[in-house]
Amino acid sequence: MALNELFSNPKKRKLLLIIAAALIIGAVFTIWVSYAFKTNAGFKSLFMAADSQVIGETETGETLADKAEFTAKVSLWIFIFITLLQLIAFCICYAVMSTISASEDPVKLKLRSLENAEIFFDIPLYFGLFGTVSAFLVMTFSPQSSRLIAYSSTLIGILFSLFLRLALQYPLRKRLVRMDALEDKGADK
Repeated sequence: MALNELFSNPKKRKLLLIIAAALIIGAVFTIWVSYAFKTNAGFKSLFMAADSQVIGETETGETLADKAEFTAKVSLWIFIFITLLQLIAFCICYAVMSTISASEDPVKLKLRSLENAEIFFDIPLYFGLFGTVSAFLVMTFSPQSSRLIAYSSTLIGILFSLFLRLALQYPLRKRLVRMDALEDKGADK
């Protein structure tokens, strides 16, 4: 009964589709990056320290190559985690924008709701900053992958935020402002 109710509501169905799409995209991204790490030496080298080819043993008996492999995997998973956070932020912002756009509220209330939702456009930037700060933690054992994480997380955050503002916020705000102006013009007559 509750499941049928959930799918019969168009707004909830759209939200479920957004969540499902985010999960699928996240899973495909994770599998693809993991596969590239295992099979492509060039891609793997992005996450490994430059001196990882040194042969020898540590105090615990593991080789330096094993240790370099472990730190590369940690860097890879930090990169994946930060990218998935930004994907989640993107989907949340898209869901909020869809809710505002599809609501039956008056135009002025939609405009105020859009103004109130401004924070959602900055969340990818904040997650990018989080990735940059996280990269400083990685820097102690892998300066090369640290730079990769810092630059890529910042770049992804900027691109997602820019796309959300240009492709979602601006057209919706333009449409609502136009509708508001037309309503005001009609009320003046």
